Amino acid sequence: MPFKRLKKLQLAAGLALTTLLASQSLQADTLQQRQQYDQAMAALKGGQMQRYESLKGQLRDYPLYPYLLLEALKQRGNAVSHQEMQNFFIAHGDLPTAQRVKNDWLRRLARDGEWRQLNENYDTASQDAGINCQIAFQRWREGNQAEAMQRAGELWTVGRSQPKDCDPLFDRWRAAGGLTEDVAWARIREALLYRQDALASYLTRYMPSQKALAELFVETATKPQGLNQFGNFRPGAGKPADKLADIAAVSLRRMSREDPATAMALWPNYRDLPFKEADRLAVTRDIGTRMARRHNADALPFMAANDPAMKDDQISEWRIRLALRSGQYESARTMTSSMPESMQEQSRWRYWKLRSQQLAQPDVGELTTDYADLAEQRDFYGFMAAERSNKPYALNHAPAQVDPKVFAKVSNTGGIRRAREFFARGQIVDARREWYHVGQFFSREELIAQALMAKDMEWYFPAIRGISQAQHWDDLDIRFPMAYEEPIRAQAQARQLSSPWVYAITRQESAFMADARSHAGAMGLMQLMPGTARETAQRYGIALRNPNDVLIPERNIALGTAYLSQLHGQFQGNRVLASAAYNAGPGRVRQWTRDMQPLPSDIWIETIPFDETRTYVQSVLSYAVIYGQKLGIRQPVMEQHERYLD
Repeated sequence: MPFKRLKKLQLAAGLALTTLLASQSLQADTLQQRQQYDQAMAALKGGQMQRYESLKGQLRDYPLYPYLLLEALKQRGNAVSHQEMQNFFIAHGDLPTAQRVKNDWLRRLARDGEWRQLNENYDTASQDAGINCQIAFQRWREGNQAEAMQRAGELWTVGRSQPKDCDPLFDRWRAAGGLTEDVAWARIREALLYRQDALASYLTRYMPSQKALAELFVETATKPQGLNQFGNFRPGAGKPADKLADIAAVSLRRMSREDPATAMALWPNYRDLPFKEADRLAVTRDIGTRMARRHNADALPFMAANDPAMKDDQISEWRIRLALRSGQYESARTMTSSMPESMQEQSRWRYWKLRSQQLAQPDVGELTTDYADLAEQRDFYGFMAAERSNKPYALNHAPAQVDPKVFAKVSNTGGIRRAREFFARGQIVDARREWYHVGQFFSREELIAQALMAKDMEWYFPAIRGISQAQHWDDLDIRFPMAYEEPIRAQAQARQLSSPWVYAITRQESAFMADARSHAGAMGLMQLMPGTARETAQRYGIALRNPNDVLIPERNIALGTAYLSQLHGQFQGNRVLASAAYNAGPGRVRQWTRDMQPLPSDIWIETIPFDETRTYVQSVLSYAVIYGQKLGIRQPVMEQHERYLD
């Protein structure tokens, strides 16, 4: 071997060894700091202050060091000086858990009359009404009465009770004439819309000259069947028409939650009252869309009469959906051509403009060219259009890229360093809290860098969340990662299900957050309710020793895929209905299809009563197309037998 080459090899080996030793040394230092941090935190909580101080001095460059300082502040409580608190928040105010402690301190400053320091440290991140009231009261004491009066009115006129810290401000505001009967009426209205009925009843005392009318407002809103007594709501002495319009609007809206049919039947007796346009649209939206969700065609003329210019998008959407569901295709076509331009530009309504034309005028043909234009969109409607125009699905994948300097800047941000350390320690909830909090302050390019970083860590959910917040939709490797591929493929094959579909369900359910828990109690990658997990485990012989086993990724995928297979069988192998059942429950899907006339599946999906389930089904079907491409499996939006429900 030539001498020069030997020297190069020796040099390379030496560098590799040096790098390895440096890495091992760094790892050892980090492990030591983690142990010292845990010991310091335990000493602090145990009151061993001398040991805490000794350990703290060795942790100044450890990413989680600020949490020690924050805990020390909490332990000392009001003994901490205002200057110490200010110094801490200047240095470490970016901690996600710091705002609660800061709000407590701001209240202390107000109690101690430290207004200069309070103003210096107050920021809009504080949504504490008590602090806002005290600041407004101080403005008044400083001579800014007009500003304080306005702020007091804003803080008082809300649909909920405010904290006692607001009482001094409100007392002075009332004494200065701020609380007029019109203001009291406005708050009664807000309270009733928020269903704070006890508060609304209490507020009637502030309307001495119109107390009977205010009491009628509360009584009718809480018992809307009182609207059947039409004579009580005729304009006259003591009953101005605009106030009666408020009573009718709020009461009809509340009635529509339980009984929209009766509310709609009562409407002709009140429609001539002088409603504000926003109220008329709100009544129409609440009654009309609830009736439309029940597929009651009587809602069509009601919505058309009260929003003829299609000013409200939600009303317009449900008018079109109900026209499609009731077979009034020409009406649907006309509305899709008349809706506001902002709606016409959406792929959803571009699709239905073409589809309703075909349904209304069967001789119009395939409209292949028109569908081909829509097929450029990467969504449910674009994929449906691609199939109708015989075009390939437009995936349009483009990997995200950022400037290395931006990536380095994000990497060195305090919140990112803390999140990565929590992640390394296995404290995933704390890691996510830091990760999401710091992301609030990032630019779009920094959010993309953060998403790329999460992808490198195989931390799927934060990567998906971050790239979505950045509205960078084209990196399909981040948005649709091949996570847990081996168990998903194996379980799909074992249950004779489409792997892309199982992937799509998992992606939609949790975005691959293995420890996900919903408010309803669903758990894990495929978001299984505890009862469903138990029943599925028993039915299919899957080991489940305790409820938390559902959070084991492989176990969750086995249980979720088995349950999905069960639904697939219940609905005769129809992924459209099985997907809806996975989200809303099989009972609801049977209810939605009971006594239904034969219907194209795209119309059935579009008119699913639950917005969440409609979006869910469309996302799952389109995600399956994307995962089919990634897995090299042909997966259409809907199989031939799924395109029509009868």
